[in-house]
Amino acid sequence: MDTEKKIEDLIFEDLLKKGRGRIFFAQEFYDRYPGSSVRFALSNLNNDGKIARLARGVFCLPKLTEHGMRMVLPDIDETAKAIADKTKVRIVPYGDQAAYLVGLSGFSFSRTTYLTDGAPRTIRLCNGRTIEFLHTSEMRIFAFGNTRMQLISNAMRALGRKNIHSAERETLKWKLEDVPMKDFERDLQLCPGWVQDILINLKVN
Repeated sequence: MDTEKKIEDLIFEDLLKKGRGRIFFAQEFYDRYPGSSVRFALSNLNNDGKIARLARGVFCLPKLTEHGMRMVLPDIDETAKAIADKTKVRIVPYGDQAAYLVGLSGFSFSRTTYLTDGAPRTIRLCNGRTIEFLHTSEMRIFAFGNTRMQLISNAMRALGRKNIHSAERETLKWKLEDVPMKDFERDLQLCPGWVQDILINLKVN
């Protein structure tokens, strides 16, 4: 067996041991194997359908459906979080993405935006979609203790007060049901005043 083929097999064995569904990066293997061999191995594994390339240098070992007939790829939010963790920055869904994740919008757009406390960057995915990290100095966005409250606040800010109608209020009320009152009261102080007014009315009534 030639060296590059052996490295390919070793990398795939390592990925299987760590479990399906994990997003990983080419750099993870650079301390063990030559970079050119790693790139060759991952390219072959991707071409053989054993792994999936999500973006440049970003891959996953997909989960399989019950009968192993189809690969299940991570969604764009999982991909964004994995990239953020890798680069040690914080992100929160912003704009249309926040509204979509809360259920205030039924559309998932080709450009998905997050606010970050790190450097701004754009990641072009292999499926044609784009992840954009926009730097913000508004640190209170990252101070939420409850991620549901954080997402709700960002989604409402994305829509604007004039676009929060009865249907949106019903969705928000349902989303708030699983937020403990202690978390609600603490994180409410981080929301804009008009968001606070609406959420208090929905949570209490």
